[in-house]
Amino acid sequence: MNLYDHLTVCLMRVLETRPKNAVDIFESLSIECKKSGFRAENADSPGALQKVPDTSLAAELAKIQIKLFERPLLEDGSGEHAPIEPPSGEIPDIMDISHLWEWGGLTLGSEETFLLFLSLKQLVEEKSLKSVRLWGKIFGLKSNYIIIEGELREGTIDEEDAVVNGTLASDEAPQEEAEQAAPSENAAANPEGSTNPEDEEGAPKPKNKVIPPLPKEMRTGVNKYIYYVTPYPGGPWTRLPDVIPEKMQIARKIRKYFTGDLAHKIISYPAFDATEAQYLRCQIARISGATVVSPAGYYIFDPEEADGEDLEHNTSIIINPEYEGQPNEALLNPANWVHHVPYILPQGRVTWENPLASLKKEGNEGEEDEEDGGSDAGSQEDNEEAPQPEAGPPILSPLSGDEDHGDIPAWTSRICSTLSPPKFTPVVMRSTRWPGAAVVAFNDKFTNIYVGDGLKDLGNPVQHFIPPKLPEIQSEYTPLGAEITEQVDPTVEEEKAYEEALKAKLEEKEEEEEAAEGEAEEGDD
Repeated sequence: MNLYDHLTVCLMRVLETRPKNAVDIFESLSIECKKSGFRAENADSPGALQKVPDTSLAAELAKIQIKLFERPLLEDGSGEHAPIEPPSGEIPDIMDISHLWEWGGLTLGSEETFLLFLSLKQLVEEKSLKSVRLWGKIFGLKSNYIIIEGELREGTIDEEDAVVNGTLASDEAPQEEAEQAAPSENAAANPEGSTNPEDEEGAPKPKNKVIPPLPKEMRTGVNKYIYYVTPYPGGPWTRLPDVIPEKMQIARKIRKYFTGDLAHKIISYPAFDATEAQYLRCQIARISGATVVSPAGYYIFDPEEADGEDLEHNTSIIINPEYEGQPNEALLNPANWVHHVPYILPQGRVTWENPLASLKKEGNEGEEDEEDGGSDAGSQEDNEEAPQPEAGPPILSPLSGDEDHGDIPAWTSRICSTLSPPKFTPVVMRSTRWPGAAVVAFNDKFTNIYVGDGLKDLGNPVQHFIPPKLPEIQSEYTPLGAEITEQVDPTVEEEKAYEEALKAKLEEKEEEEEAAEGEAEEGDD
């Protein structure tokens, strides 16, 4: 503040207060005006106390997680909290299970585990789930994924299915366009009115078979459970889409680190043509099918659904009510553990589906009026081209049947502590194919969990990932029957000679045009 402004403030103070001895107290009045500009309660003063906003990530996370501890109030207006009611769905006691995780060295921390328990309670109430299970955690480059496995109640309508799996329309659009483009291509090749010897009676007709996409499994097989992910406890839960067989086939051929962004576009060869959400869902299915195990005898085949079915292809299992558990010494043997999640076929499904089934139905409808000889020939040709059914190890197969991973077995087992007898110490089984997948058991309790980067081990010793070989060049890019040859670049002398010849040709052409114009002018005269 300059002197003029200070004198102005002082005179304004004199006019407001109107003291009797303004001249005598002018100096004290001036000092008071100076002090008023430096009071802490004045927001405009240089020495005022200002609130600095706390923008740290810990503070923002605490504001979100504090909602997990809030209890609703009673509607009577008394201000008292409503009593705690049990959740409508089944929630495991992960606070008790977390002790087994700690023994196995895969703990998430007691604080994060308790926050997850509160978050699971809210998830069950909001989504009306029958049961939930903490599947594990996958690390990403930017953020992580905490994954929950849930099961819908029987008879409930999945309201999120249409929203989450709405991308299926865009995935099937290229297939529909190909089916629509096939007739137009045939019409362009043989326009109306043209004669083609192959179109005559008895001549072979071209077959434009467009194989439709495989149907995905609904509420069974690889899509029996639904999965939710969140980056941190207390955060919003995001539903993952269902597994599409074609995407599962490509996911087995690529190797990509997760970024933590579900909307991230996967760029790879072969082209995945989907976001990270679909790739994450495929990896979860692969890990579950290979590493989710249980002690032998804990699950049995459902006797009601097993009648008249092949046990090797039966996937209906229930918990054995007469299971009494096995001693820890027996759990060290992989033969006493079994896979209770069905094997995923190379097709991308648990149950094999004939990809040509829909084409055969259409062909049978069109061949009803044909002669018997032609139908027999067509059936013989179809049998030769029909794909062979795929098969894998049956459900509840022991871990001892898994192939070794290079020079090491597929599973390793050990007791969690060597300082106490085995009967007092939990047992941990770890997968070498999928590092981070483990199951910890103690007497009649066991729990599966995965904590890792979501990628399969390349082998021992570590090998470099080699993507699939590029396909052959399509014939439409080269002349029919011709081979691609490499052309030799011309030398500098050849380029100069070509330019001089081109220049001489242009000059000769200009002289001929001038001579023609001169003859035309003489004729006019």
